[in-house]
Amino acid sequence: MLRRTYSRFIFETIGDSRIFHHQRFVNDLQIDCPTCTSCVETREPYSRHWQNDHAAGTSHQIQMDPDERLLLKRIETERIEAFMLCDGSVSGRTNDFLLEAGMEAVPQLLRFLSFGATKLEVTIGFYVNVKKERMYYESSPMIVEHHLDIVESVDMLFSMLLEKISNYVLLQQRVPLEACVIRRMKVTVKRHSNPISVQWRSTAKLPLQYRVKRLDTGTNNATLFAEICQSPRDIFHIGLLPDALQVNLYCFRVCASTKELYAVPYLIRHDDVENTPTFVIHTDIAGHFRGLQEIRNVRKFLRADRQDRVFECRKCKSRFGDRVQFALHKQIDCGRGFMVWHLEEDAIELHHNCLPLPKGYFKHDWFGLGTNKTLK
Repeated sequence: MLRRTYSRFIFETIGDSRIFHHQRFVNDLQIDCPTCTSCVETREPYSRHWQNDHAAGTSHQIQMDPDERLLLKRIETERIEAFMLCDGSVSGRTNDFLLEAGMEAVPQLLRFLSFGATKLEVTIGFYVNVKKERMYYESSPMIVEHHLDIVESVDMLFSMLLEKISNYVLLQQRVPLEACVIRRMKVTVKRHSNPISVQWRSTAKLPLQYRVKRLDTGTNNATLFAEICQSPRDIFHIGLLPDALQVNLYCFRVCASTKELYAVPYLIRHDDVENTPTFVIHTDIAGHFRGLQEIRNVRKFLRADRQDRVFECRKCKSRFGDRVQFALHKQIDCGRGFMVWHLEEDAIELHHNCLPLPKGYFKHDWFGLGTNKTLK
């Protein structure tokens, strides 16, 4: 039986206070989220509920200090696109390595590389040892067009790679996936960016969770506030917006407990949602304002998907209970472009001009690989 899950985000007014709740439902059993709750006075704008998010940062955002900006500039200048992650632990358990890499190390690296980029082209490869044989499995490239799509994209690539490896070793080696040892992986990332002069004129992408809804949206309207705010970051100071500006604004949040992405009101100037111009605030991975996009069907935009429908791929018959995962699966064509290489047992890869990424920032053993490589 398919487990039905969905979320509800509500505001409750008690006296002079307005309280925000995130409620999770699993097969109609209600679970109150312990982290997504806030209380402000009813006279305060909705943005006050989320002001701590912007001040302290959230799990899906990063801090880019001058040192990190210099590191990213060096990566761009030296055209480093490949990054190696090695398991330096003594135990060397494959499950622990893959779990930490998929949940923390790879998403953190991609968030860092997405700063200043319009999209990322990501390829992930695993080095696999099984029965004294060495192999390298690599995914086809996946396009990540919004930094809020990083976690789901990494999940899809990891799960598809492990499925391919499992099928291959079972067929060729007659052993299960558990017999494989994976202690090294390579992530190749091509950063795409627009010149600064055209960034504000380009159409921003919504997160994939909202793109699959096929919403009727307008263009990235950065000019709407250009005459109001002296700096783009001033969008976070509602006091600068004149009362005559009759628009409703929404922003995105990520639940710290369930990692769900959802949209919440930021500024509501009129209750007539059908006839009031409505925009969603676009921010980059560091939380900086990057423009506004008009939303013409607000109710559809805010409506949470109920996970009670199964999507089946026509090509491979795989089934998904989530539209985002189904869309990612189709983007990589069911994994048909994934490759496997057999490596000589005593082969050694020599990489020149390697760049160790600072452990104090990344917390994992990442190395940027130079463009020159020889194999002996």
